[in-house]
Amino acid sequence: MTSSVIRFVFTLCATLLLARVAYADDPSERAAKRHFDRGQKLFTLGKFDEALEEYQKAFDASPLPDFLYNIGQCHRNLGDYEQAIFSFKRFLQLDPEAPNREKVELIIDELEDKLERDGAKKRQREDKPPPPPPSADKPIYTKWWFWTGIAVVGVAGGVGIYAATRTDSAPETNLGNIVFTK
Repeated sequence: MTSSVIRFVFTLCATLLLARVAYADDPSERAAKRHFDRGQKLFTLGKFDEALEEYQKAFDASPLPDFLYNIGQCHRNLGDYEQAIFSFKRFLQLDPEAPNREKVELIIDELEDKLERDGAKKRQREDKPPPPPPSADKPIYTKWWFWTGIAVVGVAGGVGIYAATRTDSAPETNLGNIVFTK
């Protein structure tokens, strides 16, 4: 009886090892694994756009439901809640017995709440009248060029008055002129 159990365990292990080798030889599975591994690395680094592309390529190569969960997480981190909800719901449709079903349903509820709040905020912004545009008719004395023009005109006027009233000779007086000679 003991030898039959040992034989059964040995046969089971050998079957699993051979099945694993056959699994790895499937080109679509290899491609999916390669894209999934890249996606995991990119996701860990916070490069969600690039990770999303890799997960989508992995799903294209081998449409496993777990890839949809990863795609949903990328959309969630990118703030695209509608696509995240879609991916999570599709994941649950393809794998109704998923071990993390309750967690995924909570995530979907959370994202739907966020969408609803964001929609309410957007509607509030749309309901408010836009602020009035800044007045284009400011008083002229608040413009910089006005005061620059005043300064230029003042300086030019002062120079003009000085030049017009200046004489080359000494002014004449009743007191007499003193002429200095060398």
